Amino acid sequence: MRISARLAVGVAIGLGIAAAHAGATTVKVGGAVHHVKIWIPEYYGGMIYADTFDYTVTPAKFTSKLMNVKVRHCNPNSVTVGGGKLYVVCNSDFGGKDQVLVYNATTNAYVKTITGVGTDSNNYFTSSSLIGSVFDTHGNLWLSGINGNDLLRIPATQLASTTSKVDRQVVDSPGSPAGLAIDGSDGSFWVVGQFAGGIVLNFPDSVLNQAGTFLGATALNPSPSYCISDGAGAGCQNVAGLFDAPEGVAVFDGGIWVSNNGGNAPTGTIVELKKQTTAGQLSSTVFGGTVGKPFSCPGGMFSTSVSGGTPTLWVNDEGYGIAGTDCGASTADRGDQLGRVLEFLPNDLLKHRAQPVPEAFTDATSLKTASPGFGGIFVQMD
Repeated sequence: MRISARLAVGVAIGLGIAAAHAGATTVKVGGAVHHVKIWIPEYYGGMIYADTFDYTVTPAKFTSKLMNVKVRHCNPNSVTVGGGKLYVVCNSDFGGKDQVLVYNATTNAYVKTITGVGTDSNNYFTSSSLIGSVFDTHGNLWLSGINGNDLLRIPATQLASTTSKVDRQVVDSPGSPAGLAIDGSDGSFWVVGQFAGGIVLNFPDSVLNQAGTFLGATALNPSPSYCISDGAGAGCQNVAGLFDAPEGVAVFDGGIWVSNNGGNAPTGTIVELKKQTTAGQLSSTVFGGTVGKPFSCPGGMFSTSVSGGTPTLWVNDEGYGIAGTDCGASTADRGDQLGRVLEFLPNDLLKHRAQPVPEAFTDATSLKTASPGFGGIFVQMD
């Protein structure tokens, strides 16, 4: 992010059921999907978009609702859903507060604010510049602080409290962390950082959630199982030019996918990483490269699938379709109706490496948001 992280929206939805409208284009992903809900943070305007596709009726119904969180001094950078609650991660770089606002994910009613106070009474959100969020396999909420150079844990037990507290801090792992994703194959953590031009680390669940007290002076600073970067030096696999201000990460179709946001200029690429037989080694493949075809300023990423369905990758491109975009660095490139969230099935990427072709469907272009922001989205399918 770095405030150069921008937000954008638009989405492609694929469902293995009847067409949304007469003549509509739908994507066959299989599985019994009845609803798709896309939660999108609108950083600049202080809003959350709740865009829903209801396929239980014919024709299918699309609705978009706005939650105004600005009254609570929030520039939302990412959202995540767990336990029936929506967690809105607010960032302080535009004058708001580093905090997490909690809402009922069904009624959108405000529930509480998580302020960053730790179980040791210190505040760990102060000057952290919150950006990413994810739930691990235990129901713990993890947050990344790009300026605080840390990951912060709010355990499942604390989330049930009216005064939820931070109980764990992981520092310099990596520096300037942004995107977070959990690997469904083993529960491990993939973390994207902007240290040394760009870096991606992997930590086993047993390492980040090991027993012990890790806050402040005793914060956890573990060694990763995998480390790949533009040039972080000894102990890391270095691939020059691989990353350019990376932000988002998602585990999709057997690979780890990373968005190259580009900072204050569009970079137009995403990267696939795959584990190799040699311990700790990752192969890398770059997709895209021509700005706007389709990527310009990709930020938040998210992967979804349903039982019996096809994996789906969602990329929040914060400059998609904007001529001469600078990814929200200038005031002229900030505001509503900028960018898109793009949906990809595996073959959309594998068959069109140079210029991947996103899925399209009726109402895709109706899903708009604002720039800048990290754009950490969350997609629900049921």
